[in-house]
Amino acid sequence: MSQKNSGPEPTFRVPLALRVGGAFMALAVALLVFAVVAVFSDGWMAPYVVTPRFLAILVAAMILGAFATIRRDQAASRTQVIALIIALALVILTRFFPNEGIYVMAQYWLAMYAVAAFLSGLVIRRALIPKA
Repeated sequence: MSQKNSGPEPTFRVPLALRVGGAFMALAVALLVFAVVAVFSDGWMAPYVVTPRFLAILVAAMILGAFATIRRDQAASRTQVIALIIALALVILTRFFPNEGIYVMAQYWLAMYAVAAFLSGLVIRRALIPKA
């Protein structure tokens, strides 16, 4: 006969460093995608115009990276679902943002910022590994 456990089920909280590291990793991927698209659409070393749409999509990518981390045996929490809905709504709302430039930078800065974000994410996530 099997007995059901009447005690509360233990909950697993994702550490803050894992969430922040995931946000930086997602930021790196988004910046790299923007860099590749800019190179293929505008040509090599063309100036890149930073717009409010671009910045909002980067924020949405960071929200996605921070809250998409779950374990296989963990159900999605209400906080995760709300955060992912906010990220999706932010991407949809970018269609209504003005497309005027905030500033202009060289294309290679996108790739350099992506590498910096990736390394930052690795360092932050590495801090979670116990030191033996």
